[in-house]
Amino acid sequence: MPGYAESAPAAGLAGLASFLSDTPERESEEDEDINAESPPDTDTEEEAEAHQDDDEPSDDDESDEADKDPTPERKVKVAIKGDDGEEQELEVSEEELVKGYHRQQDYTKKTQALAERENQAVEFLKAKHDEFRQQYLSQAELARAAVTSMAGIKTEAELAELANSDPAAWVAESQRQKEIFNYLNHLDQQINGERQRASQEQTERQAQTLQEQYQKAWTVLSKEKIDKPALAKIYTDAKKVYGFTDEELGGVYDARLVMALRDAAAYQELKSKRAEVTKKAVDAPRVPNKQATPANERRQQKLNDRFKGGRAKLSDLADLLR
Repeated sequence: MPGYAESAPAAGLAGLASFLSDTPERESEEDEDINAESPPDTDTEEEAEAHQDDDEPSDDDESDEADKDPTPERKVKVAIKGDDGEEQELEVSEEELVKGYHRQQDYTKKTQALAERENQAVEFLKAKHDEFRQQYLSQAELARAAVTSMAGIKTEAELAELANSDPAAWVAESQRQKEIFNYLNHLDQQINGERQRASQEQTERQAQTLQEQYQKAWTVLSKEKIDKPALAKIYTDAKKVYGFTDEELGGVYDARLVMALRDAAAYQELKSKRAEVTKKAVDAPRVPNKQATPANERRQQKLNDRFKGGRAKLSDLADLLR
């Protein structure tokens, strides 16, 4: 209605203002003011966590400290040959030395494997070559036999008879047989030449095999401290004791046989001295040993008993000599 607001009592307006001031929106504003005046404790918590993180060592710091080795890396001096053939001395670390050793081992294994494959390939080709050669010789011999059988070669008597009866036919037949003989002679030369080459190759292979065995044997004998004078003595003892001949010993290319002959000759020499040493040991006067213990005396007595009873072994003889 017109004029109603203007006629409203003043107390009513004051009450309305008081009511509006107590609404929830006002309370919310007051809460916001309070929150604005007192900030949350999140910063404090973040700072505490940051300080805690600073106090705890990180993984990177631990790895850095683990990588730091207080012990200095050892160096090893090695001598190598340069491109000019002169030896040079270098210092390398133990790690580099181990890596170099592994590389050398790997290179050696690969080189040996490659050499083995090459040898296998060569042996395969040689076997195939021998197979083809044998096939060629067999076919050539069959061809020669077939030509001889089917050519109708006449004997000297038949040719003489043909010359008397038909001179023109004799001339033609003589020319034909001459060509056949030329072909057979050429075929024989090829067959004989191939056989000679096969025999020569076989001889060369045997010589190469013996040379390889010879070098391999000397490599093993060198490790056993057996040189040429020592080998000559071994052969002399083998001829003297066992009756080997020079021809038989000349065919020995196996180092194991040489070492067996050496050991056998040494055993025979030791055996020949056994009776004399045994007699000296038995007849020798017993010298009391003040420092000897009862165990040593018992051991010596058992040793003497075995010699007296003929039951002594080479090990007993060695103990006695010591």
